[in-house]
Amino acid sequence: MITKNNPLEIHDSSIANKRNYFMVYFKKDRLDMFVGHERKETFFSPTDRSRMVDRICSQVRFGEERYDVGLRKLLHEQCYVAAYPLHPGPENCPEDELPTSSRQKLRREWARFGRWFKFQPYDAVVDYFGTEIGLYFSWLGFYTAMLIPAAIFGVITFLYGFINASNFKPVKDVCNQTNERLFYMCPLCDAQCPYWSLTSSCYYAIVARALDNELTVAFAVFMSVWATLFLEFWKRKQAVLAYHWHMMHFEDVEEQFRPEFIATAPTWRKDPVTGKVVPHVPKRTRYEKFAGVGSIVSFMIFLVLAAVIGVVAYRASVYGALVSSSNSSARNNAKILTSLTAALLNLVCINLLKFMYERIALWLTNWENPRTETDYKDSFTYKMFLFQFVNTYSSIFYIAFFKLNYVVGTPGNYQRMVGGRLDGCGVGGCLLDLCIQLVVIMVGQQVIGNLTEIAIPGLMKWWKLRQAHKEILDIPQWEEDYKLSPLPEHYMFWEYLEVVLQFGFVTMFVAAFPIAPLFALLNCAMEIRVDAINFVCQFRRPIADRAQDIGAWYRIMESIANVSVLVNAFVIAFTSDFIPRLVYRSSYSADGSLDGYVNSSLSYFNVSDWTKREKPEEQYAYQVLNYSMPYCRYPGYRIPQKPYGENKQYWHVIAARLAFVFVFQYVVYSITKFVAWLVPDRPKLLELKIRREEFLAKEALLQREVSSEIDPGVIEVVA
Repeated sequence: MITKNNPLEIHDSSIANKRNYFMVYFKKDRLDMFVGHERKETFFSPTDRSRMVDRICSQVRFGEERYDVGLRKLLHEQCYVAAYPLHPGPENCPEDELPTSSRQKLRREWARFGRWFKFQPYDAVVDYFGTEIGLYFSWLGFYTAMLIPAAIFGVITFLYGFINASNFKPVKDVCNQTNERLFYMCPLCDAQCPYWSLTSSCYYAIVARALDNELTVAFAVFMSVWATLFLEFWKRKQAVLAYHWHMMHFEDVEEQFRPEFIATAPTWRKDPVTGKVVPHVPKRTRYEKFAGVGSIVSFMIFLVLAAVIGVVAYRASVYGALVSSSNSSARNNAKILTSLTAALLNLVCINLLKFMYERIALWLTNWENPRTETDYKDSFTYKMFLFQFVNTYSSIFYIAFFKLNYVVGTPGNYQRMVGGRLDGCGVGGCLLDLCIQLVVIMVGQQVIGNLTEIAIPGLMKWWKLRQAHKEILDIPQWEEDYKLSPLPEHYMFWEYLEVVLQFGFVTMFVAAFPIAPLFALLNCAMEIRVDAINFVCQFRRPIADRAQDIGAWYRIMESIANVSVLVNAFVIAFTSDFIPRLVYRSSYSADGSLDGYVNSSLSYFNVSDWTKREKPEEQYAYQVLNYSMPYCRYPGYRIPQKPYGENKQYWHVIAARLAFVFVFQYVVYSITKFVAWLVPDRPKLLELKIRREEFLAKEALLQREVSSEIDPGVIEVVA
């Protein structure tokens, strides 16, 4: 009854369930053993036919030169405009009629937003687009389903902190206006910033409490275990899908050499396994190419880091120059001008390096010349992801770990670069700054990405068809397909990258942004339908490429999951106030409460010790508070007079932070490794099916040999 009324199932589906057969490699001399061999038009599926044609076209020689091989070379030389399989008719069926083609069925049951909460018809997707695209949608759907418990726990963590913020003693102290003079804070920049009171940051304290509460640590542990469970269960599902779609031995047995590799291989040798003469690249040549690739990739990564450091130096130097400028307008708007121009410079650097590195990675992969298409995609993926990882996360790591007082400095001893003071965290602290940066990058990219992904191809399709209809009203199907956008180069890489980078946000920085899984869940539910609409309606039909798994992306996500444990440990220990509160409760509070914690976490600085550069100018110093004090406060644990060195509590907190990182890391690693060991890579039922299929295949061949001696051709084996 539950299965029959399951709201996630499509009950009025026009897509019929496909029968599954035991499969063996096709041999023309054993044609009569295969089911449906008498129907030549339907014996091979449309995806098989398109793949065969593509294979033939990619290997045919058209000239006498060594590299005059394949349709891709002809496309590159613009002998042909395009080459792609056709869609079987229009995407939409007439009103009040059932869909007739596979494209119309996918459009009705899958490629529309009204089906966002329904299960996907994976078999139909594979039959139409091939296993590579089918695996992508299976992986994305599985990831979306796994995000549901993570999103629920994250929302509970956030709401727990937010609801209890009004009763949290440090928040009460910050929001208590009678503490205005007690929390008389030092200026946040040189010269032009005023003294201010911590009580003005009441709302920031409430939000910070919602992000940084007792459940945050438990949630970080949960997400580490969740990431391991996701990867292990996906490995199991991937094995089931590979068996179900008959791809289990594709990379080892069926996958062919790339035509480009065959055409440019320096030597040939006899394969010790098959006995065939195959193209070969000597080990020394491979190692030399790996060394060259590694050097260039490392240089580009350091170039990205240099760009980030350059932007930091730019902020420091430009702000210092504007503050000391004789132009009053420049001095008054120094902070805004510096932040705006630095953000624009950072944006330009990111996009220029991204544009340049994509071409460098493509050139390096072609120069490396991998043997198979899978090796080619994996090699390109590793290079591009390393760059995108640094490009995307560098600013976030900077805020999380390099804008703290340990690096930026304290009053009277601020760290400077090229003459300017390093930019520290805002009123709400580094955790809130980190959360804001995560929201801007993660959520902003999701919104912009989904809008552009569906808007640009849709507008291009509308415009091309509009222009075509001016010349002829009834456009033939082949011309309508030509008006669709071609599938962009490395399109699947960018689709995977978008979600894997999101996976990094969800796992690595979840301690600073507990509701990240919720935004990821909403985005993935939308992403599935956006991509489905693009493939069915907006793009030309791609070649039905085959794949055994998601390739390098699994190992990349595994690495991210391992790194996330360490990153969350450092975020909780050094960016949040969890450890300082714990130390205060256990060693400095009289009754084990947080009474007086805020006052204890702020140090004193004598305003008479300001240097000329740091001292606030009279016209700005008292813009917020119309009174002066002989001291000002700043976050930290230091003695209240020169040389303002660290006090005893500082070293207690540092020791506790390091101890927490050590304990958290190894406890969580132990749990995740145990979970990974506990979950087998393949389900027992799958192992049984594999052994059963191998047994039946042997029996069928033996029966075939015996029967052929008696009465050839009387037995048909389901294969």
